[in-house]
Amino acid sequence: MSNVHIVAKNDTLTKISKLHGVSIKELQTINHLPNPNKLDIGQRIMLKKEQVLGFQALFLDADRNPIKGLEYQFEFAGRIIKGVTDLGGLTKKIMPDSPQDIVRILVRRLDKSLKEVAAVVSGYGNKLVTLVSPSIKVEAKTEKHPDVKPGQLPNRYEKPVPIHDPKAKKTPTTNKKDLGPKVTPTKTPDGKPLTKVEGDIPDLSFLDEFNGEVMTDTDYAWAAKELSVEEAAIKAYAVVESGGGGFFVMHNKKVPKLLYERHYFSSRTGHKYSAKYPDISLPAGYYVPNGKYIYADDNYKQRHGVPTDVEYYRQATRKEIKEKKEGLVTLKDLLAAGKATAAKDKYVWEVANYKRLSKAYQLNSDAALESCSWGAFQIMGSHWKAMGYSSITAFVKAMSRSEKEQIKAFVLYIKKISPQIIQALNQKNWAEAARLYNGASYKQNKYDLLLEKHYKKFKDE
Repeated sequence: MSNVHIVAKNDTLTKISKLHGVSIKELQTINHLPNPNKLDIGQRIMLKKEQVLGFQALFLDADRNPIKGLEYQFEFAGRIIKGVTDLGGLTKKIMPDSPQDIVRILVRRLDKSLKEVAAVVSGYGNKLVTLVSPSIKVEAKTEKHPDVKPGQLPNRYEKPVPIHDPKAKKTPTTNKKDLGPKVTPTKTPDGKPLTKVEGDIPDLSFLDEFNGEVMTDTDYAWAAKELSVEEAAIKAYAVVESGGGGFFVMHNKKVPKLLYERHYFSSRTGHKYSAKYPDISLPAGYYVPNGKYIYADDNYKQRHGVPTDVEYYRQATRKEIKEKKEGLVTLKDLLAAGKATAAKDKYVWEVANYKRLSKAYQLNSDAALESCSWGAFQIMGSHWKAMGYSSITAFVKAMSRSEKEQIKAFVLYIKKISPQIIQALNQKNWAEAARLYNGASYKQNKYDLLLEKHYKKFKDE
């Protein structure tokens, strides 16, 4: 049986029901058809509830690490489904009876009681609800104290000497298989049981020290001469990409501006982390307000080499948008339906980008650095080799030393990777200049209009 029926002339719900062997009531329910007599030619009628009614939850701790082994319970339409989250913090996918079903989500406390953490309308489109705990889960085993007699409790006021010196320099964690706290059982000097908990420690050793050199008119004049374009055009790129400066202050240290891109990291790591860490690895980039998206089904994922357990919404094609294909959604829709969260699925700025990068860096350092756009001109790290740098680390260290290094990288990028931009700038073809630099989705952020606006401003000055 086909999964979808396209309504043709003279089609009725009764006719479709008989043709595919699906009851009229079920067709009404899964397609939200309050009036069975009103169908439009070309309308897509879903024939299986599995296409539209899937519901799943993802549990994360306060550090956005998956919570594995959590007992949960779904309650809806008089039914109860129990389960345990997998290694990626995911529940099993359930199939509510109706998109109007209220799904209560409950979790098992340590004392074995149940706590309701959310109640969500099941809705359409294979909903994934992300739930973030205010705590960090640590798995440890209690052991008997050697000096406690049977029936006697340990002295709860006794404080062991901390294993870690809070003032000592911590060794960054890199090349981990799993993020999140690691637990090691140990003992105090007098033999009492103690549990050592070690979290993820960010590593910023890939950065160099800022040497104080900023871009001046002399640098812009040099770049304009090297590329045979106007200074105003180069200044316009710097403003549109980064606000005109390539650094900001983080913890009393000047660091280069960057934008972490999860779809680059996902691609460069073969999507191996995408099911478990969707906030830093997903085949789809972070969702933007002006974008149009559609659920990536199993057929699409198989064609693009993405594991079927990775849940995401892909960028809709121009054809799908023009034809107003069934299932098109915006960022606002995804947020309202619980299929995306602001913290996980939207672009962030400055320090928040370094948090994303530091998590990805621990899983695959080179892929993480290559998945960021760097500096005043937001050049992707993945271009380091084509631009002539010896390694991704060498490129990043250059971007973190000075703005002069950043404008040098801009010239290298134009010359060696996208020289067509020179012609577009000289012809004042701002749409082409934006497309070549920012990709086919440049219109979503109005890059062409912004480039033209700032070019005229600098030209007048």
